[in-house]
Amino acid sequence: MISLRNHLSNIIHSYTSSKLFWVAYSGGMDSHVLLHAIAKLRDSVKFQLRAVHINHGLNPQADDWVNHCQHICAELAIVCEVIQVQVQPKPRESLEACARTARYHAISQLLGNNDVVLTAQHADDQAETVLLQLLRGSGVAGLAAMPEKSSLGVGWLVRPLLNYSRSQLLEYAKHLTWIEDSSNTDTRFDRNFLRHKVIPLLTQRRININKTLGRVAHHQAEANELIQILAAQDLQSCIGKQSDQLFLPALTKLAPIRQRNLLRFWLKQLNLPIPSTVQVQHIINDVLTARADRQPLVKWQGGEVRRYQQHIFAMPNLPLLPTQDINWLFPNPIELPLGKLILAKMPLGGLNLPIATRLQIRFRKSGEIFQWHNHRHSVKKLLQNAKIPPWQRPFIPLIYLDNILIAIPNIGVTDKFVEQGSGWQVSLIF
Repeated sequence: MISLRNHLSNIIHSYTSSKLFWVAYSGGMDSHVLLHAIAKLRDSVKFQLRAVHINHGLNPQADDWVNHCQHICAELAIVCEVIQVQVQPKPRESLEACARTARYHAISQLLGNNDVVLTAQHADDQAETVLLQLLRGSGVAGLAAMPEKSSLGVGWLVRPLLNYSRSQLLEYAKHLTWIEDSSNTDTRFDRNFLRHKVIPLLTQRRININKTLGRVAHHQAEANELIQILAAQDLQSCIGKQSDQLFLPALTKLAPIRQRNLLRFWLKQLNLPIPSTVQVQHIINDVLTARADRQPLVKWQGGEVRRYQQHIFAMPNLPLLPTQDINWLFPNPIELPLGKLILAKMPLGGLNLPIATRLQIRFRKSGEIFQWHNHRHSVKKLLQNAKIPPWQRPFIPLIYLDNILIAIPNIGVTDKFVEQGSGWQVSLIF
């Protein structure tokens, strides 16, 4: 298949800044064709090539597959990196999806800056993905299925075979030896059910069904690109003081359909899981329209949206609040359940303590008093006056020495421990 090699050659030449190309090699027919075809290019095109095999440990033959892949790579003079991953789906999570997530995460950790990993999904896989997304009720982004190119870690994920059918790859592979994964025939999995039961029936009516579904994915990808452009424009007009905030007066001026589109885009930009359609609607109904004195919350697995004054905030799920004191060796930085405590030298003022003083970090319970600027202050009132969002206030560390509250990050240092010359500024970074 000369056209495949030409196609792969063009891809290699298009990534001029890439130092290393990887092939995600499962040992199956598809990835063996890709590995073999691209290996043959090294005679005419100079580039570094390696293979990566992910061992999920889910099949009793997994170790045999590792040996097979290493043997094939040795024959092709290709270094083969084998990575063992753990796949532990949570309740109601798909084993397939968890395995895919673990696989791509492992590969992303392997890539250097601008490295390219090539995967062997083809036109039949793309058709199956479109149908899967349709059955899940996905929107435009889901129906766009698998893009030919996307970022992965600090490198790139490229799918060069999306315009080639399984039958074309089989023709190339007739002299190759590959692994047959018995789970690929298990129709309990949705993808296999579509592959072995549904698509053959559709092909009887529409012989080019895979090309048609591939065209659907292409059209939806273009539509999704337009949607993303609109969302980016709306985000510019609605962004708050920080990237995790949206300004409510601007957001509420948008039509509901643009609000929903912007919310999904914004959460994706923050690397948060995208909530369901119902949860997005709850954000609009419960958070955007709540009275200013309320503290509405919409929460889902991995993310939540809250409101404070004229902004809505998005964040990962809040951690549990510690119930015990945390010992702290001054002035070392320390990671806290929410945020990081850091110190910096100030030219005037700040905390005055000997290096290596042992302190305790506690969190608010009730009634704490802070001696500051020659007055006794309620810690609760100080945090309110500092306009710290209500959900962050319980996580503000209170710094004690011998049961005396001596400092509150981002607020100040008690009078007795303020340095007249150069001292330490105590800050909490979220």
